[in-house]
Amino acid sequence: MRLVKLMIPMVLATAILGCSGTKQHKDASWTQKPASMNVLFTEPVVLNKEKDSEDSKEWTVFPWFYTSANDASGMSTFSEKTVDSRDTLMMSENMEKMKEWFSSNVDNTLKFNSNVHYKLDCISKDRVTYSVEVLDGDSLRVPKPVSMSDGAEVYFVLDSIEMKSYQNLNLYNSGLSTPAFPIPVMGYRTNNCVKISASYAFYDAKAGKRMDFGRLDEDQCSKERVIEHDWVNVLRELILHMIEKTPIAQF
Repeated sequence: MRLVKLMIPMVLATAILGCSGTKQHKDASWTQKPASMNVLFTEPVVLNKEKDSEDSKEWTVFPWFYTSANDASGMSTFSEKTVDSRDTLMMSENMEKMKEWFSSNVDNTLKFNSNVHYKLDCISKDRVTYSVEVLDGDSLRVPKPVSMSDGAEVYFVLDSIEMKSYQNLNLYNSGLSTPAFPIPVMGYRTNNCVKISASYAFYDAKAGKRMDFGRLDEDQCSKERVIEHDWVNVLRELILHMIEKTPIAQF
């Protein structure tokens, strides 16, 4: 059984919120739909190495009511907050051959969301070179194939692909507080989450010109048990956000 330990500090607790790492550059001059495209990706990395047991970590929860606001009636307006997280491996057996699984699902996404003829291949890291670009004040490591043939008009490369599953513990106001006792009575729920991150870039093969590029994060959380379909959904959204507003997605 999962343990939840309530700790009451004597000082004000401070929440640390994570920020999304999503950054994209869209080339407005890229308007011509290519006749062909090579899609290259390096092998995805699963950040979780072992499955955590249910009791592998005791949740430590702080009383966030110290930072909650009150409305005009004096009632607490505490909203749901994520107060802790932990990694736990949640992957289907169908995903054990990760390169094949990843390739199949990228293929399915492109097949139904683009009418550009393409080839899809997994390549080794030594076939990718990198440049560092500054986007919105952040440095991005942008991948580029070492060589590009004229057999395809456009190259679409995905690299630094990271896959992770984790659990979030969320506290919420159960609504049982009163004006006489404004401190909220807290409930908690555990959400199961999956996340996929990747760097990507599109290149004009003939000119060697880079067009769109960026690094995207996609995640999904639910109180339900993680199944393979959750990973499929997240990967699909990742690819769709990479190709959206590009000629690749034109029909």
